[in-house]
Amino acid sequence: MEKYTSKLIDDLLDSISPIEQAQVDAKMLIAAKISDALKSKNWNNKDLLKATGKNNPSIVTKWLSGTHNFTIDTLVELEKALDIQLLNLNDKKEEAIAIFDSITISKKVHIDMEINYLNEAIGSTKHPNLYYGYFSETSSFHNLIGQS
Repeated sequence: MEKYTSKLIDDLLDSISPIEQAQVDAKMLIAAKISDALKSKNWNNKDLLKATGKNNPSIVTKWLSGTHNFTIDTLVELEKALDIQLLNLNDKKEEAIAIFDSITISKKVHIDMEINYLNEAIGSTKHPNLYYGYFSETSSFHNLIGQS
């Protein structure tokens, strides 16, 4: 099978900025999540229309098109109607860079076990009990930034 190429299409794709591409991707992802939720509930467009209290059937078609520019209000309404998450507002990604030294932490045994695991993971040789990285609110180690 021959691969189709078109200079016009290639030029159009090259003219899209990274932010425009991210916007299109986000809209398409939201539409796909809505569609998947409808399928999982065995709902049709009319069911979603009723659940959101809307009157115009074309709005559901717009939502599913992948081109609709959603408002926060609409996304919240859809989340509630479909019992899905479209916004990730509760994901507190407050990342803080911190230095942890097992000597200064009261739960030394537990921290030492975690540090020994991390030492083995990256082969630390400078200071076996000192790391810095970032932790999420759940305190799980996500990424090692460096070692001292």
